[in-house]
Amino acid sequence: MENIKFIDAYKRLNTEQKSAVDAIEGPVMVIAGPGTGKTQVLTMRVANIIGKTDTPPEAILALTFTESAVASMRKRLADIIGTPAYKVAIVTFHSFANSIIKNYPDRFPEIISSTGITEIEQIKTLKNIIDNASLNELKPFGDNYYYLRSILSSINELKRQGISPDKFDEIARKEKKYFENIYDLYYDSGAHKGKMKGKYAEDLKHIKRNEELAKVYEKYQQALRNNRQYDYSDMIIHVMAALEKDSELRLILQENYLYILVDEHQDTNSAQNRILELLADFYENPNLFVVGDEKQAIYRFQGASLENFEYFKKKFKDVSLISLRHNYRSTQTILDAAHNLLPQEIPLVSQAGHSESPIHIAGLSSPEVEYYFIAKKIKDLLDSGVKNEEIAVLYRENKNAAPLARVLEKHNILFNIESDQDVLGDEDIRKLLIILRAIKNFGSAHRLFDLLHIDFLKISSLDVYKLSLFSAKNRINPYDVIKSELKLTEAGIESKEKLLELYDKISQWKSDAKNKGAAVAFENIVRDSEFLSYILSRPSAVEKISKLHALFEHLKALIENKKDYVLDDFFDYLDLIEEHNIIVKSSEIARIPGRVRLMTAHKSKGLEFEYVFIINAIDGKWGSRKRSDHIKLPTNIYAVLQSVENKLSKDDDDERNLFYVALTRAKKAIYITYSQRNRDGREQLPAQFIQEINENLLSFIKTDDCEKEFSNNREMEFAAVPRKQSEIKDKEFLNGIFKERGLSPTALGNYLECPWRYFYVNLIRIPEAPNKHLMYGNAVHEALKNYFDLIAKGENMDKDYLVKRFEESLFRQPIEESEFKESLEKGRKSLSGYYDFYHKSWNPKTLNEFKIDGIALDSETTINGKIDKIEFLDEGNNISVVDYKTGKPKSRNAVEGSIKSSDGNYKRQLVFYNLLLDKIGKYNMVSGDIDFIEPDNKGKYHKESFEISKEEISDLEKQIIQISSEIRNLEFWDKLCGKSDCRYCVLRKML
Repeated sequence: MENIKFIDAYKRLNTEQKSAVDAIEGPVMVIAGPGTGKTQVLTMRVANIIGKTDTPPEAILALTFTESAVASMRKRLADIIGTPAYKVAIVTFHSFANSIIKNYPDRFPEIISSTGITEIEQIKTLKNIIDNASLNELKPFGDNYYYLRSILSSINELKRQGISPDKFDEIARKEKKYFENIYDLYYDSGAHKGKMKGKYAEDLKHIKRNEELAKVYEKYQQALRNNRQYDYSDMIIHVMAALEKDSELRLILQENYLYILVDEHQDTNSAQNRILELLADFYENPNLFVVGDEKQAIYRFQGASLENFEYFKKKFKDVSLISLRHNYRSTQTILDAAHNLLPQEIPLVSQAGHSESPIHIAGLSSPEVEYYFIAKKIKDLLDSGVKNEEIAVLYRENKNAAPLARVLEKHNILFNIESDQDVLGDEDIRKLLIILRAIKNFGSAHRLFDLLHIDFLKISSLDVYKLSLFSAKNRINPYDVIKSELKLTEAGIESKEKLLELYDKISQWKSDAKNKGAAVAFENIVRDSEFLSYILSRPSAVEKISKLHALFEHLKALIENKKDYVLDDFFDYLDLIEEHNIIVKSSEIARIPGRVRLMTAHKSKGLEFEYVFIINAIDGKWGSRKRSDHIKLPTNIYAVLQSVENKLSKDDDDERNLFYVALTRAKKAIYITYSQRNRDGREQLPAQFIQEINENLLSFIKTDDCEKEFSNNREMEFAAVPRKQSEIKDKEFLNGIFKERGLSPTALGNYLECPWRYFYVNLIRIPEAPNKHLMYGNAVHEALKNYFDLIAKGENMDKDYLVKRFEESLFRQPIEESEFKESLEKGRKSLSGYYDFYHKSWNPKTLNEFKIDGIALDSETTINGKIDKIEFLDEGNNISVVDYKTGKPKSRNAVEGSIKSSDGNYKRQLVFYNLLLDKIGKYNMVSGDIDFIEPDNKGKYHKESFEISKEEISDLEKQIIQISSEIRNLEFWDKLCGKSDCRYCVLRKML
């Protein structure tokens, strides 16, 4: 049967795009410049493989670099081919490596039983190595840790290039030997006879440092093994090493993936390239399809190499080379300007149809005037009808966002900051840190006074002054005053009740910090101090919650590594972060629709906007960035460079590529701004890249009027930011998040239990300490998925394997020690009995953790879910859905909600899964099982099976649409669940 959607989409492709989509067999390389439709080509090629061959969807592997790219490609593919899109392995490189490790854990003993290491832990580990190692070059007398950062950066780079400690030691030795054999190393006559020539002295210094680096690298990896830890790059390098050494594993994966596609190939590093080679080397001409553009290689710091394409052509024979030259995004002016920076043999041709506009250049007298100009120009564009989200401001570094953001706020311009921000630098997070330091230093007078000045605690400044005066006059610790009503009265303090209550809280928090699990203690402080309700009321509530999340995730990562971790340990950790200037980056936040978008040029990769501002375009900021290499790694660690006999790129190559990427994000127009003097009055030059653009493409904006207007309105710099309500009260914002996230079975259950539980947990997603039941359940689910995935592949796994996978998964959970031991014992017993009770009757034909996203019930309502297990009942499409439950078994009536104490949530989840499956139309759900993993009191295991009626599915669909309407129209806003102990309703009352 012909796929009409594919045929229609194929007709809209140009000749080159069709060639790429039709090139199904053999190695293919597509040069895809910006705006040439590479995502559509990748998607259509996958659809074409499925349509024209008998290849099952799960035998296609598509690798990319970001989760957003994964989501975009899967959505497009689902629109064209429907359900099979969910089976195609569309993943990031790291997700792919992680899945191999999880699916074949016995082949990765060093990682599977380990936990991730944080940057601070890396530094502590290296400090210990430096302290105890015999080093000369990398341990200067004046500052033993001077090279620590360079050592860490070099080790990370070696891992990205797939270089093990042994391999690097070999490379370093060869480099030294080569150096010693240089024929003109020393002067052979004159006053300096026998001395090394000056031009070689610096090289020798780096050679010696590399020799010592090899020792440190080996000790670092050994320390990770001893501590059962791994860092971010280890997943890739361990998978690479396993594929090189383990021919059986390599053959399994080669048989699994018959077609491999790689997006953004210019950004792959040597270790990633090696994995591709190993997956593809089963055939002389493998079905390997890479897409990219060397002019957009902006991640060399991740080990990416500009020469990847040349290497690809040399590695594989008979490569089909296809260039996409039609750009559907930008004006010809923008493309020509980009071409001036990075000329190419076949220039891109605009097919966008926009009116031509020159590249606008604005040089302002100072940064303050530059930001004022940008705000005024954005305001003009908005007034002319341009949508907020079609305007992007791109900058070079994250820190450039804050000063511009303040100016935009004063001009009442709504914006999102989408670049990573420093969590600990946030003014509100710093208030939380003041509270944490006061708890750490319980009894310290100056820490207490810091705390009392926090605005949301609402202690009057006069009362703080009176407390200080009374304590000093009577030589009493202020803590002794605030815990005594009598002394507070003597001091003439009005807010006695607040201070007495505050003392009780701090005292309790200090006790919790020493005795309770760190995650629970942290959550209690965030909630009971009213910090959470405070940030929820802030205009930038979503950004604040994102930063709080990032801090909390740091804490949970530490708990994973040390089960007896308490909050007192975290206080010390925060001190180390500040000491070493570690940036804690904010986590990804939901983008608020209808706002101007602020981000780094790196972050803008893959995006497009009608109007783009490239700001702070000065020399040294964009281009001519000075880089000091304390440790200069040997060039032959770059396998790709060796293969194509090329040289390392110049320092400005990456900067030029980055500016090229920034230019080519724009559809209609670009504004490039810079200030002629910095804040200290020093003169600044515009970035060299501006000079390289043909002057016929440029328009220099006269800025006299703007300078004069700014001069006449200098008071704006000191004006208060207009007061805005919190984003979480904004209907448009909430609708945007709801549309993006949709409803899952869990979210629906939470809404029905309490609308505010849904609001805070599923919609806003406030940080919460994971409870032991959830973490235990996660570990059980992961173990069962891993077990049944291998059974489905025909492998015969035993009970010990299932239990071992559970133990490893539980170890990686941020669970405190006492709960870890309790959960470990419970899981071992339950899963052993579960295996004994069922394993002889298990259906081996399964699909595990089947995820279904973005199913539209109407124009405003999408649903999603993840099914624990699908069992195939025959050779057709008849299936049974299995939903695991890790709590005590419930009766059939309780599952259905037929008794007073039950809400019927378990049965409702099965109906929800049936609705999802009906909508994708691939499978016929004959039955659904609630499968209890824990036995009853008599040791018997229970499974309740149901046939879902069409009426039940229809009723649930109507209910979901009704609830969707309630959420979108905020009809729940004044509703409370009525439970006296509901903490979510308490938070609602604080709004």
